[in-house]
Amino acid sequence: MPTSEEKAREQQLVDELKAGNLEAFDEIVNLFQKKIYSLGFNLTRNQMDAQDIAQDVLLTIYRKIDTFQGKSAFSSWVYRITLNAAYMKLRSKKKEQFVSLDDAFPAFNGSGYHQEKIRDWSESTDSLLFSNETKDVINKAVDQLPEKEKVVFILRDVDGLSTEKVGEILELSIPAVKSRLHRARLFLRKKLSNYFDEFYAKKEAKKP
Repeated sequence: MPTSEEKAREQQLVDELKAGNLEAFDEIVNLFQKKIYSLGFNLTRNQMDAQDIAQDVLLTIYRKIDTFQGKSAFSSWVYRITLNAAYMKLRSKKKEQFVSLDDAFPAFNGSGYHQEKIRDWSESTDSLLFSNETKDVINKAVDQLPEKEKVVFILRDVDGLSTEKVGEILELSIPAVKSRLHRARLFLRKKLSNYFDEFYAKKEAKKP
């Protein structure tokens, strides 16, 4: 979450931009351009689309700054504009439908335990993430998440925002954010289990 000093500075920039100070807009661009581009890219997986989104968002901020009422943090408002721009871009390209979570989740038995044994790779991915191949596999799996779970996963686990901040951006309760994040992680764990099983098998085979 932004510190009190950061919030105060953001509000000062908003007030200055509303008063017509273009230097305030330049500073807003410096503060948020990379974050906007990053979120746009993580949602579209396309550099050109992410650049278009960043330009659209910054233009929207400039044109609609008077509509910002301060009911939430300015940064949360910027994130919401970015999400809307990204969704519009995806819809315009008629992105393929996401797979069903019900088809991809681990199966549970009557006692509530997994019917199938899935390796918990999530605690061992630090070394794996250095592999471009692994990154591609993970990105493709993330892209298959349903929209509601995907955006929570990206904001929370990819961008590193707090649960409270994600809730403010998406206007969701903390339990709702946690629920969607849990579903996203379960989905990814199931989707990636086969890849990591093969990875560990190859790693074990190379041992003397």
